[in-house]
Amino acid sequence: MGEAHLYFGCRHPEHDYLYREEFEQAEKDGVVTLHTAFSRVEGTDKCYVQHLMKQDGELVLKLLEAGAKLYICGDGSRMAPQVEETLIGSYRDKHGASPEEAAGWLAGLESAGNYVKDVWAG
Repeated sequence: MGEAHLYFGCRHPEHDYLYREEFEQAEKDGVVTLHTAFSRVEGTDKCYVQHLMKQDGELVLKLLEAGAKLYICGDGSRMAPQVEETLIGSYRDKHGASPEEAAGWLAGLESAGNYVKDVWAG
């Protein structure tokens, strides 16, 4: 298996960070690189997974273009569309593509099974 990256988001690391110990142990064991986003920590700006994915846009695209699989799980009304906007924006930035070309690229990933969503309506 190649590189594995987990982008995990929740409101607060002390309240709803499910599987925290398991994720952190997997990172310590070198199984995965963990990227965490917390949106309700007092005294800090809201951070969502799409913010981290935008920050890591070059890495995410490199992995996807090398055949990586991307699984999105969570809120289908807000998070998933914003992740898709982030992916499309990163693709456009890297390749100088039009919005339609970038959306087509993402649709191609989905039809090939390299982009899979398990989301619910929020």
